[in-house]
Amino acid sequence: MYVTHVTLGKNYFAPHIRLDRSQGLESRCRRRFYDSPGLTFGQSWLSLGGELSYITSMKPMRLCATWMVSVITAASGCLEAQVTPAPQSAAPAAAPASPASGPIIQFDNAVYDFGKVAYGEKARHTYMVSNAGNETLEITNVKPGCHCTTAGDWTHSVEPGKTGEIPVQFDSTGFNGPITRTIDVYSNARNAPRKTLQLKGLIWKPIDFSPTAFLSISPDATNEISTKVRIVNQTDDPVTFSNAVSANKIFQAELKETRPGKEYELDITLSPPFPVRNTSGTITVNTSRPGTPTITVTATASVTPAIQVSPSQIVLNSLPDRAMTNLVTILANTTNLLSLSNPKSSDSRIQVEVQPGARKGMFKLLVVVPPGFQLEPGQKPEVTVESNHPRFPLIRVPIIQFPHRQVAALPGSHNSTKLSTPVWRGAFTNGPATAVPAPPAPAAGHP
Repeated sequence: MYVTHVTLGKNYFAPHIRLDRSQGLESRCRRRFYDSPGLTFGQSWLSLGGELSYITSMKPMRLCATWMVSVITAASGCLEAQVTPAPQSAAPAAAPASPASGPIIQFDNAVYDFGKVAYGEKARHTYMVSNAGNETLEITNVKPGCHCTTAGDWTHSVEPGKTGEIPVQFDSTGFNGPITRTIDVYSNARNAPRKTLQLKGLIWKPIDFSPTAFLSISPDATNEISTKVRIVNQTDDPVTFSNAVSANKIFQAELKETRPGKEYELDITLSPPFPVRNTSGTITVNTSRPGTPTITVTATASVTPAIQVSPSQIVLNSLPDRAMTNLVTILANTTNLLSLSNPKSSDSRIQVEVQPGARKGMFKLLVVVPPGFQLEPGQKPEVTVESNHPRFPLIRVPIIQFPHRQVAALPGSHNSTKLSTPVWRGAFTNGPATAVPAPPAPAAGHP
């Protein structure tokens, strides 16, 4: 506590006192004095510690000491009246940490980076698992997220404070570049019943090449078609490639060295007459690299048909209850303008008409089937139309029909008559088709 200042008036003075042990609390102690004859009071300020700074207009001077004693006495009385706070009791000591309740699973490293692995090699790693709880940790399943990753025989039970192992293996065959795979670990752990581990790295090819080669054949092609496959050795040691052999004789393969020991070109050529449908074959090349005696390239000849027919056949419903119109689209992919004429059906009950399509070289073939149409056993009808294409003078579209099945009366029915109007279930569901009979006729005497 300290005295901040003293206020002097005509008939009194009052020391203003502040408690420094509790900020913001201020107590004012006032003591009243009556005026003495011939004494004029002015103002004076009392600084920290009770030192008198200045006194003005005071008569007589002998009263200064009296005022000082009064101020200090009043301040001391305020100090004695202030209650000293009781000392706070000491905080209880923290209890020592105890193991977490139940099994707690922990891994030394849940994400493993195996670095750089050559294409086709296998990356292996063993995750270390520990139990930080006070009960046995049971690892029930380890499930990789991809068929390329497999888990070995892991530690199924881990006692408190002990460690176990989860070995995994990643097969890099079929991958290239950076990859990330996940492994889910299932257990009875209180903190993570399902814990996901990560396995990542970079797959690179010591010998880089495209494993497939495509050759596109247009309908009007008459000259040979070829493509190139670039083969690059990405190792520091030189590699020699030789003896390119094609398993399909329609593909011719030839090797050319562009950079000695580093880069080659595989030329694949297809000569006429070209196949009428898509064809593929493998080409094998020998290498001098240890561990990679051969590389294989698959060549595919993609043939664009001169005339496309969609659908390629007409499928009829069994016993249609009304006339059915089927649409067949015929499209020419040749540079020569296609024309169609003389549409026919081998069954006289079926009507056929040809109409021009939305663009040049496109036609619509309308095939109309009458109500109740049913094919005879062994009958194989077809629709034909003539064209001006030299390779396809006659376009054929076969017609097939699902066999008709007789619907028998359901057993246990009170009405032994045949089903008059069978209603089929299963048309809009995934269940088997079943017939629901018409309700029986009411007995005589009933409304």
